[in-house]
Amino acid sequence: MDNYSKHIAILGGGIAGLSLGCTLLKEGIPAVIFEKMSEETSHGAAISLSSNALRLLDRLDIYNDLKNKSFLHSKASIQGPKKSICTFKTPEVLTTRRQTLISLLHSKFKNLGGDIKYDHALTNFDAKKCEVTFSNKQQHNFKHLAACDGIRSLIRDTFFSSNQRPKYSGYSAWRGIGKSELKKVHFALGPGSHIVSYPINHDGDVSFVAVRKEDFQFKESWKEQGSLNNLLDDFSSYDSTIFPVLKDGELIYKWGIYIRPPLQSMISKNVTLVGDAAHPMVPFLGQGACMAIEDAYTFAMLCKHHNRNFIDAQKIYDYLRSKRTQKIQRMSMLQGRIYHMQNPILVFARNLAMKYTNIPGNDLKKIHEYDAHEKLIKIR
Repeated sequence: MDNYSKHIAILGGGIAGLSLGCTLLKEGIPAVIFEKMSEETSHGAAISLSSNALRLLDRLDIYNDLKNKSFLHSKASIQGPKKSICTFKTPEVLTTRRQTLISLLHSKFKNLGGDIKYDHALTNFDAKKCEVTFSNKQQHNFKHLAACDGIRSLIRDTFFSSNQRPKYSGYSAWRGIGKSELKKVHFALGPGSHIVSYPINHDGDVSFVAVRKEDFQFKESWKEQGSLNNLLDDFSSYDSTIFPVLKDGELIYKWGIYIRPPLQSMISKNVTLVGDAAHPMVPFLGQGACMAIEDAYTFAMLCKHHNRNFIDAQKIYDYLRSKRTQKIQRMSMLQGRIYHMQNPILVFARNLAMKYTNIPGNDLKKIHEYDAHEKLIKIR
């Protein structure tokens, strides 16, 4: 039986867990990752990463490799269902397959000497002993537990809130990856709906996310397959060429977007929540992965600065990250309402503001300028 009594145990081998593991090991803090799946997987989703996350990935020495396999943007365009509204400059945004980032983080973690245990699904956690039991009957004791186990976090639901039942947001979303000549981030806004498309490499692969308001409550799952005919029916007010051409065998997915009330705290005795486990958010600002990376970097560096005094590290982590992530959650919900305006007068005013001011670019700049590393320097 491996001895992990001096390690930080990380539940979940996704972006949050791997980012945390890489940063901890880079700073000389032992960590091990436990993943419930039997292998590395990401179900083909695409993600966007802005400079607030990219500068932290650069500190992990994976930014250049990621950039070479992805698409870097500095421009975006917005249209109505049929008519162009504006094109504007954006802060640097990188778009890529989630699997690309996962693979680079995985390689970095292994190169740093990290250990990932697959087929380890959590069944019980004794917070007092900091002892974890897995479905394969293995038990381990650790110094601390970092829960990076996503929006359905068993740790969060057990130890942090009894009122975290997911509530349907009123939005459903489609996603897929196809072929297109698109070379920038493109938004299409219509009454009660919007579509975001962006290239994820230089080979013509373009990802789209299409969101609409509707009463029917779809499952909260990224893996529920949908059909192209149903997608086109849902967005029949748009020109169908707005979607990339789907390759043979390329699947599309539809799911319901659910929300959970913000937690009063992201920490508990011997436990720290990181990423979606701490603050699931609607995807309208494209900041989910960025917040997970910020969380991971912040907690790991605080563990280093406080010489592995986890109580002190947790307190500052909770203060910094709760404030930041709750703000992004609110802004994401507001962005959805702006995208989905239906009142013709408000839509007209919104489009004028987008066309004749740089409000979209300025709003993004405020989010992207956040530097988790600089924040930590200021509080030391």
